[in-house]
Amino acid sequence: MKILDNKAISFATTLLILFLISNISFSNSLDIKLLMIDDTGCPFCELWDEEIGSKYSKTEEGKLAPLIRHHYGSKLPDQIILNSEPIFTPTFILLEENREKFRFEGYLGEEFFWSFLSEYLQKLKNKKNKD
Repeated sequence: MKILDNKAISFATTLLILFLISNISFSNSLDIKLLMIDDTGCPFCELWDEEIGSKYSKTEEGKLAPLIRHHYGSKLPDQIILNSEPIFTPTFILLEENREKFRFEGYLGEEFFWSFLSEYLQKLKNKKNKD
C-alpha cells in the first residue's frame, strides 16, 4: 500500500477548501428563505414540529433556506411579498429576495415535505445558474 506524499495531501486539501468556499458563497448568494405559516392547535403543524422542526436548521436545505415561522392571520412584514394570502396551515412558501417563488400547502409527512422542498430548491438553483 502506497502512502500519499505531502504534495498529494496538500493538493487534495486545497481542492477541498476551494470546494467548500464555492458552496458557501453560492448558498449565501441565493437569498432564499422558507416561510412557514402555522397556527396554534394545527395538528399538521405539530406533526411537522415533531418530525422535522428540530432538525430542519441542521440540514443542507435548512442552511440554504432558513426557516421563518409566521402565525396564521398575523400581518407579515412589509418586505415579504406573496402571490396570495395563505388559507391553510401549514403553508410553506419559498421566498427569494423576500418574494414568493414556490408554495406547497399542508403536511403529509416527511417524504412529501422533503421531496417538494428539494424539487423547488433545485429549480431556484438552476434559475440562478442560468442568470
